[in-house]
Amino acid sequence: MLGTLRRDPAWLALGIGAIVLLLVFLGWPLVGMLAKSLVDADGHVGLGGYVRFFTDRAYREVFNNTLILGVAVTLTSMLVGGCLAVVVARCRFPFAGLVTALPLITLVIPDVVVAAAWLLILGKQGLVNAVLAPFGIELPTLYSWWGMVFVMTLNNYVYAFVAVLVGLKSMDRNLEEAGLSLGRPLSRVIGGVTLPLLMPSVFAGALIVFTHVIGSFGVPAILGARTPVLAVKAYNEFVSEMGGNPQMQTTMASLLVFLGAGLLLVQKFIVERRQFQMEAGRAPHAFDIRGVPAALASGSVLFVVALSLLPALVVVLTAFTPSVGPVLRYGGFTLAHLQYALVRAPEPLYNSLFLASIATAAGVLFSVVSAYLIVKRRSALTHVLDVLVMLPLTIAGTVLGIALINAFNTGWLVLTGTWVVMALAYFLRRVPTSVRAAVGPLHNLKDSIEEASMSLGVSPLKSFFRVVLPVIGPSVVAAAVLMWVTTLSELSATVVLYFGGMNTMPIEIFQQIDSGRMALACAYSLVLLLTIFVPLGIARWLFRLKVGTLD
Repeated sequence: MLGTLRRDPAWLALGIGAIVLLLVFLGWPLVGMLAKSLVDADGHVGLGGYVRFFTDRAYREVFNNTLILGVAVTLTSMLVGGCLAVVVARCRFPFAGLVTALPLITLVIPDVVVAAAWLLILGKQGLVNAVLAPFGIELPTLYSWWGMVFVMTLNNYVYAFVAVLVGLKSMDRNLEEAGLSLGRPLSRVIGGVTLPLLMPSVFAGALIVFTHVIGSFGVPAILGARTPVLAVKAYNEFVSEMGGNPQMQTTMASLLVFLGAGLLLVQKFIVERRQFQMEAGRAPHAFDIRGVPAALASGSVLFVVALSLLPALVVVLTAFTPSVGPVLRYGGFTLAHLQYALVRAPEPLYNSLFLASIATAAGVLFSVVSAYLIVKRRSALTHVLDVLVMLPLTIAGTVLGIALINAFNTGWLVLTGTWVVMALAYFLRRVPTSVRAAVGPLHNLKDSIEEASMSLGVSPLKSFFRVVLPVIGPSVVAAAVLMWVTTLSELSATVVLYFGGMNTMPIEIFQQIDSGRMALACAYSLVLLLTIFVPLGIARWLFRLKVGTLD
């Protein structure tokens, strides 16, 4: 069970410590939440909460809405991201390089900021409707199915794009060339060779999109008032002034966990049955296109880039726009909103920076240790660690927040109402990404190099610092930067865990939007975007990082 860890007491202690930490702060809250979903108000144990959920029409509608939204956004995201990936991977044309910036642009802009920006663009009083009003034309309301699917597709298609592009670039071109050399038409080669080879990447991208959508809080909370979904319904039940129903809170949260974990198992089963070994570094050649095809390809790339940048541009414009209550007066200029966000009420910024820094420091340290154990000290123990580390990927932020509050509200360790529980949630939410960033370079590091160091009398821990850490250092720095900037934009867990005096930037933006103060919301959004992109740009320049790119 312990494998090579038997000979390394220090690494064994670190491995056991990492597993204990995850069991206490992740496993225990989840098990406790699942257990509470089985206990009714009278203390009787049973499946009454789940029976009520699936027999009550209102709850069934919430569940159906969640599934429909997840499937719809997954399909549209895979269509947009997949087509864009195929065009970029197989063609060379002007502006194709712009697509490498898409992950950087879209992944770090908070959902709540994107939703607010699209309201300003396509809302009833938005810029587009203001232009169309003289012609007697008004767009359908954004507070609808199409509004949520549209905005969430633009938020999530990049996951599909990255997954499919990586799959296309890792494909062995000899396989397609062999099919063509046998006289098969291109359509049959694509259907019989390319698509089967690409299916693991397609399923991986679809799983990531679907889990993000069903666990999303910001966009459904702002645009989906008429279309309740599980993440928002569980939160509303949790904060209800009438006390809500504790069993139904945990029942809905548990169903989200079951959905995410179930889909992960299905995807794992399908992918393992469709694994192929191919010659590395022999991706199909991209071919030059000119004329009308090149214009269409360039146009599609520029259109997607423009849509990705539009929310940020609108936020910048509105942050400097004078307002009287909810009424915006475009064409004017003021610094009053930024002055309010930076001088009169800067506490959300300080809180966000503090929590993100704490979570990132702890997350990077934990991720480096965990990645090394998983790759270089393989055993049953490290396999358990690998599973526990990846578990947060299937858990929505609101679900994690509810689980942490239920676990640490009373008893031997009370964390509810402190900044510690918020930093803990950020740590758990972002650790999987950091671990995976460190795992890749470790796979490429030959064991013989580290063994040579130890054979010269250097201890395993010293060998790690002298041999291993310099190799994975750039990836660790990149993971730290990505963890820090995504933590700054975290809303779904924060909205459950925050308390008076610990408003973060996403919470402040959400509250300003909810109060109709869009100019102030955009001012805070602009400050948040600057807080994200300025340090990110400095890090890319200093460390030559490729955070969010596919180069």
